[in-house]
Amino acid sequence: MARKKKKKVRQPTSLAILLVVLLIVAIALFRFLKTEKGWVFLLDAGIDGKYELVQQTLEGRLVDGLERAGIPRSDIQVDRKSATAGGEPTVFRVSVSADRSLIKIHSEIDRAVRSSGGRIRSCSESSGGKAIVMEVGTKRRTTQRCIIRKSRKAERPDRAENGSPTVAIIVDDFGYFYNSLVREFLSLDVPLTVSVIPGLKYSKRICEEARKKGKVVLCHLPMEPQAGADDVGDIPLVRVDMKHQEIEKVVERALDTTPGVVGINNHMGSKATADRDAMRAVLSVCRRRDLFFIDSMTTPYSVVGEVAHEIGVRTTSNDLFIDNSEEEIRERMQKILSIATRKGRAVGILHVRRKTLEHFKWMIRAAQDTGVRFQTTAEVIEELTVAQKEGDRW
Repeated sequence: MARKKKKKVRQPTSLAILLVVLLIVAIALFRFLKTEKGWVFLLDAGIDGKYELVQQTLEGRLVDGLERAGIPRSDIQVDRKSATAGGEPTVFRVSVSADRSLIKIHSEIDRAVRSSGGRIRSCSESSGGKAIVMEVGTKRRTTQRCIIRKSRKAERPDRAENGSPTVAIIVDDFGYFYNSLVREFLSLDVPLTVSVIPGLKYSKRICEEARKKGKVVLCHLPMEPQAGADDVGDIPLVRVDMKHQEIEKVVERALDTTPGVVGINNHMGSKATADRDAMRAVLSVCRRRDLFFIDSMTTPYSVVGEVAHEIGVRTTSNDLFIDNSEEEIRERMQKILSIATRKGRAVGILHVRRKTLEHFKWMIRAAQDTGVRFQTTAEVIEELTVAQKEGDRW
């Protein structure tokens, strides 16, 4: 019998292997170029069209670094004129007390910007070591200039009426559901501010139940972010391209679905809160209805404080988002208590989440141990109003 010929198994050629390797490298490179570090790489490679994207990214990291050093967002000022000039660095100005460590602040900023591929390009002292000027950016371009200056005196805590430091916690994003988690938050035996998104299935019910439990209730008004977002529930986002009257109607509709609120804070809104016309329309409704406005501080370019002062609306701002990162919740809870101890008062924002609730129960005990008292945002606004009338400024 004739032997059957064995079929030859074709071995991959070196060309095929090379193509596969190149494909894998190309995919990895494509994914890398979609990351924050990839944008920095492209900018340093000479693609100037990535400048604004890198600038926005490092801006967020710079704010994160300042927060890690214990500086609230409300104490960070941004030069908006330079920010609107294409290709020019934004200017951050921060004033800290005389007893703060500039070395520590420098270290936290360096760590934060490096996480996105950025760097501190240069750092120089001025005013006899009482100020530092840092240029932040990439190897090739400067995206931010940060000026940190010590004040003449050590920071004096601004105590509440009974002399103890206080913290006001806002819990955002109520309205999507009414379940055991919501009921547990409302049953907490501490002064608390509940912020309800308007136009959702349970918005009205939660407003009513929260007030029965003695909580202060805010309308968590959806506002346009820097990057596009869809409308939330039945209430459209307050957008900067809306006319004044259109924005007022949106706000009025939102308030109709959140009965009994005493104020408003923004849901998202990094673009809208930086727009003077949009905020003038929103705050006009606040003035008409005798409501205060809490700036969530989703952008350092916010004009809420300026416009509110111009038209006579009571306002204050968030010092720290506490649970944006699940890994750092307790660390940031300790930080908001430290801010309260140092400044006398602090405002922080949480979200209605199960894990957050468990950590918050720990924070309540930690506040008792450190002598920090809880209060509502309505109490904060009342105390600030009295202080302003007496010529004192918090």
